[in-house]
Amino acid sequence: MSYAKTYPLWLAALVLSGCSSLDQAGCINADWRTLGFEDGIKGRNESQIRQYRQDCAKHGITPDLDAYRAGHFEGSAQFCTAKNGFAQGSGNHSYQNSCPAEFASAFTAGYRDGQTLYQARSQLDGARSELRKVQQELQQLEKTISQLNEQLVADGLSREQRIKIRDELAKLNESLGQANLVRDELAAAIIVYQNEFSRLQQHFSY
Repeated sequence: MSYAKTYPLWLAALVLSGCSSLDQAGCINADWRTLGFEDGIKGRNESQIRQYRQDCAKHGITPDLDAYRAGHFEGSAQFCTAKNGFAQGSGNHSYQNSCPAEFASAFTAGYRDGQTLYQARSQLDGARSELRKVQQELQQLEKTISQLNEQLVADGLSREQRIKIRDELAKLNESLGQANLVRDELAAAIIVYQNEFSRLQQHFSY
C-alpha cells in the first residue's frame, strides 16, 4: 500500500494546520501507520510518538507503536535520501536526526554538502550586501563633498567659516578614500566568492 498518495481527512487537516498533537477525535480515528509515514516523510523524529501518547492518554487511548514505527520507517525512506539531504542542507533547514541508521549516512552526506553550498552562498550574499552599503555611503559622501565645495566658493563667508569647511572637506575626502578601498576589496572578494559558489554548484551532482 502506498501512503504517499492517500490520507484520511482527519490527517489531511492535521498536516495543513502544521499541528503535531492530537485531539480526542484524532486519537480515536488515527491510522498510526499513516501518521508515522507522514511524520517520517516530513523529517520528524520517531520520538514524536511520545507527544501522541501524552495526547491520547487523556482520552484513554494507546497509540499502536509498531504500526507507527513501520509507517515512520517507510516515510523516512523517502525523506532520508542524499538528494533530499542536499536540498535540506542548501536550504539551511534544521535536521532532527530523524533518519534511521539504514538511511542516515546517505542523508547526512547530502546534508553536509548542502550546508557547504549554503555557506558559500551566504558568504557571497553577505559581501554583495556590504558592497551595496558601501556604494550608498560613497554616494552620500560625494554628495556632501559637492555641496561643501559649492559653499566654499560662495560669497560672504568669513575666514573662519572657510577654514571650517576645508577641515570638514579634508575629513570627508579621507573617508571617501577609505570607502573606495573597501569597495574595491569587496568587489574583488565577490569575484572570488562567486567563482567558488559556481564551482560548488557544478561539483555537487544531486
